[in-house]
Amino acid sequence: MINSAELARRLGVPESWVRSRSNPNRTADPIPHYKFGRYVQFPWGSDVLWVWLNRQLVSTDRAGHSRRNE
Repeated sequence: MINSAELARRLGVPESWVRSRSNPNRTADPIPHYKFGRYVQFPWGSDVLWVWLNRQLVSTDRAGHSRRNE
């Protein structure tokens, strides 16, 4: 388990982004987390977090887009 500051450091994003993306009122696909009262912890290394991270992956594959050599 890690906190939002550590998750932000590991992902290379601001902590405010992690907090925003873990709030179900602000996003349709929140970062998986546990709430212990006011404390929020993230299950680093868990399958559920890796599945979420993979959903965020943007493909750079340009299949279907051919470029003509002129």
